[in-house]
Amino acid sequence: MSKLSALIAEVKAGLSAQERIPDARWAAIAKQCGGDEIADIRSRIEALKTELASVEEWDGDTQDEINGAIFRFSLLLKLASI
Repeated sequence: MSKLSALIAEVKAGLSAQERIPDARWAAIAKQCGGDEIADIRSRIEALKTELASVEEWDGDTQDEINGAIFRFSLLLKLASI
């Protein structure tokens, strides 16, 4: 069972809703990822790509948010796979 959601919630503690998780904290998450978490990351990336494909062309803000999430999860996947 993946503990990715719990790891993300843990590193978000103390951050405001507007703050993004700093890179160092993503690296800390990656160090704790095993096979279940890596599978979860891959699944989230695919779900985000599917969501992105359904966003209207005029909705650039939503596209930016989804692309940002894809970027961060892709980076997390890369860090976790090292």
